[in-house]
Amino acid sequence: MTSSRTWLAVALTTLTLTGCSYTINGDALPEPGFTPSTTASSSSPDGAPKIAKQRSVAGVDPCKLLTADDLKPLGALTREPTRKDDVIQESCQFLFDGASVVTALYQKYEHVRQRQQKGREVVVDGHSSWVSCDLDGNAMVCTTTTAVNPNRSILVAMTLNGGKSEQMLATMQPLIKASLNRLPPG
Repeated sequence: MTSSRTWLAVALTTLTLTGCSYTINGDALPEPGFTPSTTASSSSPDGAPKIAKQRSVAGVDPCKLLTADDLKPLGALTREPTRKDDVIQESCQFLFDGASVVTALYQKYEHVRQRQQKGREVVVDGHSSWVSCDLDGNAMVCTTTTAVNPNRSILVAMTLNGGKSEQMLATMQPLIKASLNRLPPG
C-alpha cells in the first residue's frame, strides 16, 4: 500500500467511526503564535523544517497529548480516548458526536510534505506544520503534521461532518499547541 493510500485509509477509517453531523459557528480567526506561510515554504534554506524548541516523543502516550479541557470546543467525548496503533502507529483517537480527533507521534516532517503535495506550510509557535484538508463526501478531513525534532513530528487530525477547512484549522490550532507543550524537551 502506498503512503497516499495509507493516509486515505486512515481518513476513511476515521470517517467510518464518526457518522453524525457537527458544526462550528463563526469565521476562523488566526490564533496568536499561528502564522500562515507567506511563501511556498517557510522551512530553512537547506529545506529542513523550523523547530523552535526540539522535543522528544520517547515514552510519550499519544492519548495524553490532549485533555478533555483541550477538547471542550468540540463538545463532550462519546467515549474514552482509544489507541489506534493498528491504523497509525503510536496514535490515539478521540470521538465526539459528528467529529473525531486523532493524535500521533508521527514520522519525519519532510516525508509528509513530499506525500501531501496539495498541503501548505504554516508555523505554529516556531515549528513548521504541514496542513492538508480534503473533502470526503460530506466530511472534511484536516491533518496537521508539526516538526518536533529532525526525525519525528506529531500529527493532529480532525474529521468533521459538514466541516469547513479554515474553521477546523482555527479549532485545531490550540490542540496543536497543547500537544507540543506536553512533549518533553529533546
